[in-house]
Amino acid sequence: MSQKKMNFVFFFPDEMRASSVSCYGNKTVQMPNYDRLAKEGVRFESCIVQNPVCSPSRCSLMTGLYVHNMGHRTLWHLLRPHEPSLFRYLKQAGYDIAWFGKNDLYSQEYLDEICDDIEEKRGGYKAGPSRRSGRVYGGSNPYSFEDPRYYSFLYDPIKEEGEGITLDENIARAVDFLESRRSDDKPFMLYLPTTMPHPPYNALEQFHNMCDPAKLMDEIIGDSEATGKPSFVDLIRKYRRLDQLDPEFFAKVYAVYLGMNSYTDLMLGQLLETLDRTGLSENTTVIVSSDHGDWAGDYGLVEKWPNAMDDDLVRVPLIIRSPGNKAGHVVEEQVELFDVMPTIMELAGLEADHTHFARSAAPQLGGEPGDPHRAVFAEGGYDLHEPHCFEGFVGRGDQLRDPEFIYYPKALQQQEHPDSICRTVMIRTLTHKLVKRTSGEHELYDLQQDPKELENRYNQAEYAGIRAELESRLLEWYLKTSDVVPRDDDKRLF
Repeated sequence: MSQKKMNFVFFFPDEMRASSVSCYGNKTVQMPNYDRLAKEGVRFESCIVQNPVCSPSRCSLMTGLYVHNMGHRTLWHLLRPHEPSLFRYLKQAGYDIAWFGKNDLYSQEYLDEICDDIEEKRGGYKAGPSRRSGRVYGGSNPYSFEDPRYYSFLYDPIKEEGEGITLDENIARAVDFLESRRSDDKPFMLYLPTTMPHPPYNALEQFHNMCDPAKLMDEIIGDSEATGKPSFVDLIRKYRRLDQLDPEFFAKVYAVYLGMNSYTDLMLGQLLETLDRTGLSENTTVIVSSDHGDWAGDYGLVEKWPNAMDDDLVRVPLIIRSPGNKAGHVVEEQVELFDVMPTIMELAGLEADHTHFARSAAPQLGGEPGDPHRAVFAEGGYDLHEPHCFEGFVGRGDQLRDPEFIYYPKALQQQEHPDSICRTVMIRTLTHKLVKRTSGEHELYDLQQDPKELENRYNQAEYAGIRAELESRLLEWYLKTSDVVPRDDDKRLF
């Protein structure tokens, strides 16, 4: 009898940074299901994304390619049919792709190829992103337009309806999907890209108010604590009017963000319970990560910025539980988010037929250490020769140019100060981080002495040697990954 193929559940919250997750050392947030998964699976301490924005990060994740390999640096340019991807490989290998949540990944034409109707005993499931995000929405911006808090993303809590906790629509659909599976079904990939804890900062009332902001004052990084940050940081504060707000307000933002993480943890718990109850845990790998992080009040900032490379934005959780893994193993060495692609491929018994730069983490699931010498990379930002990349681009509609729209300040800053979102690249080792930009300030941080990245040491003479070494490694990386050659040959005509 042939061995059953591995199933996969890929739980992928939006905008969850590692430092705000309980099993990554946060002592305030309550996330018992993340704690459970870390004890039963393998936790990767330093997982770095390839871009600090939703769509580009997801495009790299699905291909194992860096941003500069594909040009996916914006919110509007998604994977297209000529490009390889994890889900295509799985689909071609006979997997059902069940997808409940947001897209930010595939063009419509590509979706039509990968996703089709899955007819199940208990009903039909559309294998593809739902038309609605599925998020339990509600609440509203409580501040008037004139109030400096208007652009802060801090919203009123969501009112609960009836008894108990309202279940996220897409998690409910995922639970139904898992309950409908039979032992003789085709293998599946259940992909759950949730919208929590992406701003606006609000959640069901009990989660919204779960953490006391007064007890978080020492946890957030104040805007005056950091020195040598890029000038765009002050511009963000100015355009969003965040420079008029006090530390107590940012502590409230952070408190709500933690509550959103706790609600996300509840969703994960519902999935784990369903896997246990149905017996699917025995042949299902669970992957939990995120596309990028969020400032959530640190440095007097909210949300994210396309060429900012703080660990708040680029370091995310990664936990994998796979049958037979070494339970409780922690990989201290660095990995990159797109390593998920070849890891899933290896667990599924598949090989990619395109060149990529990601590394499988399957050996680490068995208890092996990672590569202590590995450097990881992230890229972001736009250039003046590509105005269609900028938010607020005239050819893309009027919403981002409406002053009452919550993202208006972000688009306005990019249009009035395009240099503040210039092309940027980061190299990070276990001990240091270098950030180079085509305009404005470069950054260098000593992650051992300064894990919160408070002091930019780029121009400090005692760090000149480290800076030169990282710049050399950065150039070598660009040379080695500058292009990808097709695997198939073309017939020469002479």
